[in-house]
Amino acid sequence: MASRRRRREPSINLAPLVDIVFLLVIFFMVSSTFITPETGLPIDLPRAMSGEAQPEGAPTVVVKADGQVFWLGEAVDDVGLLAALRAALAEDPVGTVILRADRKAAHGRVVQVMDIIRRAGAKRVAVAAVP
Repeated sequence: MASRRRRREPSINLAPLVDIVFLLVIFFMVSSTFITPETGLPIDLPRAMSGEAQPEGAPTVVVKADGQVFWLGEAVDDVGLLAALRAALAEDPVGTVILRADRKAAHGRVVQVMDIIRRAGAKRVAVAAVP
């Protein structure tokens, strides 16, 4: 009788692959939490010596140096901003809106945007600055 040898079937060890994919998922989850529509816009905030920490989760309006206004990362006109803020503030009992205005934005434009925020029903307007 001839002895039969068992042939080993090739196998692939998936444990290292699963580890690498898991680490990549964690990396992208953590790095994506630092990117928000408001912080993704390139603006140069003014400096201030005093201030408070900004409230978490408050609606944020961004005014760029050229006077363009952004809501949730998209450019809006004054009428659209007013409607969007009214909808957002209807769900917010605190009523605080954060205004992130570029230091080179015209003062008149920033005041116009603050007026729109107040007309939308905001109780407080927090102006963002770099400490």
